[in-house]
Amino acid sequence: MTKEEQFWSRFLELAQLQLKDSAYDFFVADSKLVKVDGDTATIYLDGNYKELFWETNLKNALITAGFEIYNTDLKFHFVFEDLPNSHHKDSRNSSLSSSATEPLPKIETGLKAKYTFDNFVQGDGNIWAKAAALAVSENLATTYNPLFIYGGPGLGKTHLLNAIGNQILENIPNARVKYVPAETFINEFLEHLRLGEMKTFKNTYRSLDLLLIDDIQSLGGKKVTTQEEFFNTFNALHSDNKQIVLTSDRSPDHLDSLEERLVTRFKWGLTQNITPPDFETRIAILRNKSEDLDYIFPNDTLEYLAGQFDSNVRDLEGALNDISLMAKVKKLKEITIDVAAEAIRARKNDNTQMLVIPIEKIQDAVGAFYGVSVKEMKGSRRVQNIVLARQVAMYLSREMTDNSLPRIGKEFGGKDHTTVIHAYEKIKSMVETDDNLRLEIQSIKKKLN
Repeated sequence: MTKEEQFWSRFLELAQLQLKDSAYDFFVADSKLVKVDGDTATIYLDGNYKELFWETNLKNALITAGFEIYNTDLKFHFVFEDLPNSHHKDSRNSSLSSSATEPLPKIETGLKAKYTFDNFVQGDGNIWAKAAALAVSENLATTYNPLFIYGGPGLGKTHLLNAIGNQILENIPNARVKYVPAETFINEFLEHLRLGEMKTFKNTYRSLDLLLIDDIQSLGGKKVTTQEEFFNTFNALHSDNKQIVLTSDRSPDHLDSLEERLVTRFKWGLTQNITPPDFETRIAILRNKSEDLDYIFPNDTLEYLAGQFDSNVRDLEGALNDISLMAKVKKLKEITIDVAAEAIRARKNDNTQMLVIPIEKIQDAVGAFYGVSVKEMKGSRRVQNIVLARQVAMYLSREMTDNSLPRIGKEFGGKDHTTVIHAYEKIKSMVETDDNLRLEIQSIKKKLN
């Protein structure tokens, strides 16, 4: 075994120990060592979007393997072009539909041009789904087929579907691409069935190079003939090496109303989850979207908004729409926290007015109830009764005021916003099962109202 082979073998061994199987398979399995020349190792990656992952997560494994085999501090250079005798990019283009004999029916792509990979804000909750979508967009039907992305509403699944389609059409303008919500697929099928035009329907869907189906869970509970048609469409495309990408609000294992044979096929490729964006990602999303508006959004306003909506991106977009309307009516240029709070109050509280309660008043009330001083709440002691009082006060500050997470943290002795999130989530979870705590919090609220 040559030194190069020893180095690469050792690196792969370290990478497997460090990464989960899914991450290893996605980011490492298809990489190759091109050469080691002097103190530089040249490594082939099958997509430039993987470089950041390698530099962030695999640098130590590369350095360790380099020292062990070459006794030197190797430098690393990544290349993304095909290696000699590699033909996987050619296979993508050759798999595209051609009109050799019978003209194919024209298709409406259904894509929204505004959704691209460039304006998709990446965070911890969606990094794997985005990476998988990028991989599919670079190599149709050769990487993951099908790709199944699932998660709650408003987390970016539709954005990724459209981004894949738009990227493919940019790279391969003659590709036959169609984005369609599952409900639309169902309605089209039933309409063509009613009119006796099933040949047109089948020719349209089974001649695609890329089928993007949104909210596939909507197919559940429909007539057997509808699921049967999608089953046949799926089989026809998959057997012809055409790419299928699906989204759902739940994992394949929880699609109870779909036929088992469909669910089994959904798991043939790669399944990736998208989770709600964390605080930093929400700020990045807001900053990205606010750049398209004619208003100035200071950082503290963005932080405030990010602290108010933590479930999905649509709430953030809706908040910006509310703010834009108010700013237009009042002819404002800068959006302060007060302006943002007034604009989103109805959205945040289901049309009920939020009480304007100072955090200091909440701290006093909670401290009096639990026999803990405000100074102790703002400190860092981990005594049980102090921790409980501190977390209840943070929970109520989030529930009963317009303050952002960073602002609440500042009022508790400069705590990080993640500490506030942890306290809020913990108390929120406890009150669902702990009747005593729920009554205690209700009692404190009555004194504050």
